[in-house]
Amino acid sequence: MNFDNSQFHSLEDMLDALSPYISARALARICEINEGQLLQYKSGVKKIGSKNIAKINDKLNNFAIELQKVKLLEA
Repeated sequence: MNFDNSQFHSLEDMLDALSPYISARALARICEINEGQLLQYKSGVKKIGSKNIAKINDKLNNFAIELQKVKLLEA
């Protein structure tokens, strides 16, 4: 898994790349966006605005930072 400099031109492409790891439902929770709304963006029913693009990018970056803190200790 290598997402270095991964940039996507659509939410659908991004969700496809993330799908082995993060579902659309999980992404909606992470980004604090209604799941139905996110799926409408993905399918193209609604156009995603720059404000929500920025929100998704910000929330994903914050989530990645938090994931770096997660450690599994020996049992």
